[in-house]
Amino acid sequence: MEKITLVVHILLAFSVIGLIMIQQGKGADAGASFGGGASQTVFGGQGSGNFLSRLTAIGALFSFLPVWFLPLLLVIKQKVLMMWVFLIKN
Repeated sequence: MEKITLVVHILLAFSVIGLIMIQQGKGADAGASFGGGASQTVFGGQGSGNFLSRLTAIGALFSFLPVWFLPLLLVIKQKVLMMWVFLIKN
């Protein structure tokens, strides 16, 4: 279970990095990387800024979930192991 959580965490981290990398800076022209006015039709009337910003925020939120889940999982696993050791000794 820890390995699955770590793999999910790594994939989410790389996806957030990718989303940040494809966003444009404040001074960049929206049409420069998307081919003229096509960005207005692909991402809606406001361009790619809001869509990519929201997607990045959601990705960042979900990339923190495994960080909180993994220690909880390890504590539960440790308590279960301690319980088994206690039961075996008694």
